[in-house]
Amino acid sequence: MTIPRFADTSTARSALAIGICQTLLLFPFVTNVSGFDTGIAIANTSTDPVGTAAQNGACVLSWYDGTGKTPNVNSGNIATGTVYTTLASTSAPGFTGYMMALCNFQYAHGFAFISDIGARNLAMGYLALVVNNGAVTRSNAPAGEALGH
Repeated sequence: MTIPRFADTSTARSALAIGICQTLLLFPFVTNVSGFDTGIAIANTSTDPVGTAAQNGACVLSWYDGTGKTPNVNSGNIATGTVYTTLASTSAPGFTGYMMALCNFQYAHGFAFISDIGARNLAMGYLALVVNNGAVTRSNAPAGEALGH
C-alpha cells in the first residue's frame, strides 16, 4: 500500500499592492524672463459632491530647463478643497522651461497664466496636463484594447 505524501509546491505571490495616492501634473511652458511671468495654481479637488475620500498632501515642483540648476520647490500641505498658488518669479527666478508637480494626493488639477508684468498687453492661460506616473499599468493586450487597472 502506498502512503500519500503531501508537499507544498506552491509559489508565493502578492495578492495586493498598495501604492501612494499621487497626481503628476505637467506645466509644459513656464517662464519669467523678458518681462513675462507665470502664475501657477494647483487645486486639491479631493472634496467633491460624490463622496470621494478627502486627502491632504504636498506637491514637489520640479523645474526643467536643460541646466538642472533650478532647485525643487515644496508647496507645503495643500488641504482638501484649497488651491496653492505661486509665481515662477518667486519659485524659480530667471526660469524658462517646463515644470512638473508631483502631488501626494489624488485629483490635483493645475492652471498656469502667463502674462507681461501687469497683464497689460499679452496674456494666456492653460490647464496643466495630468500625466500617467505608473499608477495605471498597461496590460499585455494588443493595441486598442483596454488598459488594466
